[in-house]
Amino acid sequence: MDTIQNNYCVIMAGGIGSRFWPQSRMKHPKQFVDFFGMGKSLLQQTYERFARIIPKENIIISTHSDYSGLVQEQLPELPIAQILHEPTHRGTAPSMAFAAYHIRTLNPNANIVMAPSDQLILDEKLFASDMLAALKHVSKQDCLVTVGIRPTHPETRYGYIQVGSEAVDGFSKIKTFTEKPEYDFARIFVESGEFFWNTGLFVWNVNTIISTMMQLLPEMSARLDTIFKKEPDRDKRRAALYECYESFPNISVDYAVIERASNVYMQIGSFGWADMGRWDDVYRYSCKDAQGNVVQSGTAEFYNSRNNLVSAANGKLIILQDLEGYLVNDTEDVLVICKKDEDDDFKKFRTNVMLKHGEGYM
Repeated sequence: MDTIQNNYCVIMAGGIGSRFWPQSRMKHPKQFVDFFGMGKSLLQQTYERFARIIPKENIIISTHSDYSGLVQEQLPELPIAQILHEPTHRGTAPSMAFAAYHIRTLNPNANIVMAPSDQLILDEKLFASDMLAALKHVSKQDCLVTVGIRPTHPETRYGYIQVGSEAVDGFSKIKTFTEKPEYDFARIFVESGEFFWNTGLFVWNVNTIISTMMQLLPEMSARLDTIFKKEPDRDKRRAALYECYESFPNISVDYAVIERASNVYMQIGSFGWADMGRWDDVYRYSCKDAQGNVVQSGTAEFYNSRNNLVSAANGKLIILQDLEGYLVNDTEDVLVICKKDEDDDFKKFRTNVMLKHGEGYM
């Protein structure tokens, strides 16, 4: 009989978060930042969300080895044995595979939620209900589950999932995936009613995902299989893994597994959801004054200024006049003033700073 003790969660917390530069840095990326003045980072919010429905001893944090100290600092109650260290950035597929093999050594019947650490969930109760339903489903069915959200507008930053008309117990067979479409296609997808946003939340039984990876990522899976069978000692396993991790493909779970497997189903998420991918997302879900201005941190005075987002280091006072739709982000060593919804500009800013000034401002 399946019990709650078979439920696990892997929180993926190894990303760099370059679009939130300069507040997100290589040494302190976005998952460790408190964007909403709640006193909790995105990682802490994600951990607490899952700790309400999954035994704390079954929550695993997968992160880059450089961020292990930050994880321990922000989640001091989490035993270090529940932190998996990636020696290099290789995408979410190797991270997920590493976590799956590790969890199988702990519980060969484990049902796993794989969750990004940088998402905003608006209805925690509905989220908990949906996750528990998905965990129960994969404990009984040989399938992989992805969670889709009905789109509210044409969004080009998200992947889209098309499902069939028939749903069994709330889970629909996947027909197609489309990664980050052009605006016109995104608009058609939304109007059709057949497509859903891909949340990057995945649920599966540990044996189902490992057998699927053996088919789709045979070389990496064979290497992991050998390491975990040969080395019962965790420290020796880690050393062996570090030697070969860089040879693993740099690819996401979406591309490597979800878009290629034949046993993928979608659960419609009934909770409010947002992927925190750029500054405009922070603005959208923050409390605003009568003129639509947001002060994320610090203090600001506005004169004939509307729809701006201000973040100031060390309680600094920022004064804005005659600005509309701007981001003012002031850190200890970088000040950025630009249109808050110009996502491509941030990549340009960061790249140019890196080329001209090195990694000191990264």
